[in-house]
Amino acid sequence: MSPIGSEPYVLWSKRPGWEDLEPVPQNDAPDSLVPIAYDEFYRDAMDTFRAIVAKQERSERTLEITKLIIQMNPGHYTVWKYRADTLLQMQTNLSAELDLLDQLVKHHLKSYQVWQHRRTIVLALDDPSRELDFTAKALALDAKNYHTWAYRQWVLLHFWSSAAGARSASEEQRTVWDGELAYADKLLEEDLRNNSAWNHRFFVAFESGMGGDCGDREIRYAKEKLAISPNNPSAWNYLRGTLKRLQRPLSTCSAFAKPLALNTPADLPAGEPPISDKAELPAWLAIEYLADAAAEDAAAVKASEADAEQRRSDKAKEAADLFRSLEEFDPIRRFYYEFCAKRAESLLTPVTVCA
Repeated sequence: MSPIGSEPYVLWSKRPGWEDLEPVPQNDAPDSLVPIAYDEFYRDAMDTFRAIVAKQERSERTLEITKLIIQMNPGHYTVWKYRADTLLQMQTNLSAELDLLDQLVKHHLKSYQVWQHRRTIVLALDDPSRELDFTAKALALDAKNYHTWAYRQWVLLHFWSSAAGARSASEEQRTVWDGELAYADKLLEEDLRNNSAWNHRFFVAFESGMGGDCGDREIRYAKEKLAISPNNPSAWNYLRGTLKRLQRPLSTCSAFAKPLALNTPADLPAGEPPISDKAELPAWLAIEYLADAAAEDAAAVKASEADAEQRRSDKAKEAADLFRSLEEFDPIRRFYYEFCAKRAESLLTPVTVCA
């Protein structure tokens, strides 16, 4: 029977317009230990495809047989490559190929080959006009799909990047990148723990060349989200990453983190984002942040500074105590926190001045 209907199946070599092809069977090793049990439809299609490759044929029927095979096996990179070469050589309607990919990607979001083929077609068209909308629809199906995010960022960098920065960027470039900030924000409004959206916002802010002096803006943004959900690891990682990018110590934001750690929202410094009355306090991730900040400060003390040994000792002990307190909140990682505490205590050794 046919795989798509009730009519009897007809071999490709017996169909009108295909009679000149002699199917080429797969060259399996004799007495192979683990032969693959292909069904007759796939085997016949592949035997026909190998016959076309043997002739190096680039034609409409090449496109027909490769379309069928990739629908049955979207991971067959050889078939994808041959199809792409055929499309480009025939100079066929590449927009129609994108229409086909629009449908295929819905069912094969995790196929490397589908995304690579789309990249090839878009490069040939030199037209990314439908790609941001397309990836947004794909992300609506799976908001954390790696392939979709990687493809979207490739489109942005390839077609709208500006090494010279915001001042020399075109209005179109600025509009696109500003839209990406809004898009990432929209996804985070829907799910504050969408680590992929956090990653994309960081990419847009710091890797696009379009953000200008955006560091303080991004610190403020992370704080606003932490004031809503202070036990969100994605937001804390974003804050850490932003400070590292700006080469600022973690203690820059310790005054913000302390009220979250101590459950004292009234002590929040003036000008900081107000803590939501629905925030889960005390926030143990704020305690971890303060512990890391104290350990970082201890390690940064220089021997030439006044009272260096005392300040280093105080910060190291503070870090160790905070790490050990975390065992109550996250007992599964208690051995990790003990390791962190001992590593902080190792900083208690006397500070020596190099000759």
